[in-house]
Amino acid sequence: MDKVKKNQIIEDVFQKLQKSQAVYAFNYRGINVMNVEAIRKALRETQGEMKVVKNTLAHIAFQKADMPFDENILTDQNALVFSYEDIVLTAKALTDFAKKVPQLEIKGVWLNQQQYGPDQVKNLASLPTREALVAQLVGGIAAPLSGLVGVLSGVMRNMVWVLKSIEEKKVSNQ
Repeated sequence: MDKVKKNQIIEDVFQKLQKSQAVYAFNYRGINVMNVEAIRKALRETQGEMKVVKNTLAHIAFQKADMPFDENILTDQNALVFSYEDIVLTAKALTDFAKKVPQLEIKGVWLNQQQYGPDQVKNLASLPTREALVAQLVGGIAAPLSGLVGVLSGVMRNMVWVLKSIEEKKVSNQ
């Protein structure tokens, strides 16, 4: 591979590192082409992207992005997964695939300029998705408001009953 092509790959990985919210690394040795394509498809559905990069070129791109880099993570045949939207969905897609294809070895994740091991990827995958968290937040906000509406409507209802009984009392007294 000539120097121009290597520089293009480094720049491409650098741009993806800048754009992504999280970057996952996994070993794909022994995974057949059909499974690799299935992984790529699953990642596209989560707004993620898989890229196979030589370890030395990835290391240079990480240095350029000023991100920590453990030499032990990127050994052997590795692929990088760039998560652009929901990092939890991407982690779920990878861990689900690792359960189906035991050869897929998740090695780590870079998140907020920090590097974490495979256990943290599993922890990320166990979190609720962004949509679920938003739904929980909206539910948490809506619950007190609906309670307030119930209390206020109860007060109004009681006031109507009091006025109604006063009216009936006046009618019966006449």
